Amino acid sequence: MQTVSLLMFNRNENEGIIKNVKLLKDAVDEIVIIDNSDPERYNQLKNSLKPFSVKLFRTLSLGYADPLFYYGINKTSSQYIFLLSADEEPSKELIRKIKERNFLHGNYEIMFKDEKGKFIAYIMRLFRKKSIKRITGDIYCEIEVDEKPKKLSQKKFIIHHYEKPTRSGVNKNYMEIESYERPITIYIKDLKKRRIFAGSLLSFIYNLPKPINVYLTAFGVEFGSRIYNIVLHNRSDWIYQISLALFWTKYLINKMKFFNSLPKEEQELRIKIAKEIQECGGVIKYLRLDKDYVVENLTKTFKWDMSGIEAFRRLLLYRHFHKKPAYKFPY
Repeated sequence: MQTVSLLMFNRNENEGIIKNVKLLKDAVDEIVIIDNSDPERYNQLKNSLKPFSVKLFRTLSLGYADPLFYYGINKTSSQYIFLLSADEEPSKELIRKIKERNFLHGNYEIMFKDEKGKFIAYIMRLFRKKSIKRITGDIYCEIEVDEKPKKLSQKKFIIHHYEKPTRSGVNKNYMEIESYERPITIYIKDLKKRRIFAGSLLSFIYNLPKPINVYLTAFGVEFGSRIYNIVLHNRSDWIYQISLALFWTKYLINKMKFFNSLPKEEQELRIKIAKEIQECGGVIKYLRLDKDYVVENLTKTFKWDMSGIEAFRRLLLYRHFHKKPAYKFPY
C-alpha cells in the first residue's frame, strides 16, 4: 500500500492550515506542519489542532518557506509527499486521487488555478520521497527529482487563493531575497564566461544608460529564453510561454530596480554572497539547514523580535563574514 504525507508550511495563516487538515485528514497517512508563526498565532494553531492527529514542528521564520523544505521533508515518514500551502486548496478529484493511492509514477505536476478558475501553471507538488535529488532552498527553485514528473488530469487541480496585491505590485521581501541569491549580474557573467553569445549581448545591454538598460535586459532575458524554449523543444504552448514571459519580465524589472537602488558597496557584498550560495549548491547547504539540529538550535535561540527577512539576512551575513554557518541565532 502506497503511503502519503501531507506537508504544509505555515506563517500566521492558521485558517488555511485547519481547512486543509479537515479536507485531507482521511486521505493521507500523516500530516506534518512546519510552523513559524508569531508566538500568539502558533499557540492558537496548536490548540486548534488538538482534535487531529498532526505532527507540528516549530521553526524560526526566514521570510519564505523554501529554506526549510529539507527540514520539513525530513520529518515525513511516507513514501509520497503532497506539498501544500495554507493559501492553496485541493479539488475533490485531487483529494480522491490521493486517497485511492493508485500512483503509477513517482512524481506529479498539478494544475494550479486562481479563484476564478483561470489557469496559472503546472507545478510539482506530489512526489516520491526517494526520487528527490536536490533541494536548493533558493526562491522559486523547484525540488529536483530523478524522474520527470507526469501531469495529472485537469480535474485534479489546486486553487490558489491570492492575497490582495500591494499598491506597487511588488513583494519587497522577495526582492530582498533575490538580491542575495540571484543578482542579474551573476547570470549575465555566467553566460559570458561560457562564451554564449547571449551573455555578451546582455552584458552590452546591461551597461547601457539607465533606465533603458533595465527594461531591455529584462525583455532580452525573459523573451529570449521563452523563444529559445519554444524553438528548441518544439513547444506548442507558445501563448502560455509568452504570458509567462510578460509576467517574469515585470518581475525581473522590479528585481533589477531594487538591486540598483542599493549602494554600490552593498551590491558588491550581495554579489559575493550570491556566488558563495551558488558554490555551495543553494541556500540550504550554505546555511546548513539540511541538518535538523541546526534548524532546531536556531529556533531555540530565536527571540521572535524581528521579521523573517531580517533573520534570513543576519544568517547570510554571519555565514559570509565568519566563513561558517551559525548554529545559534546571531544577535
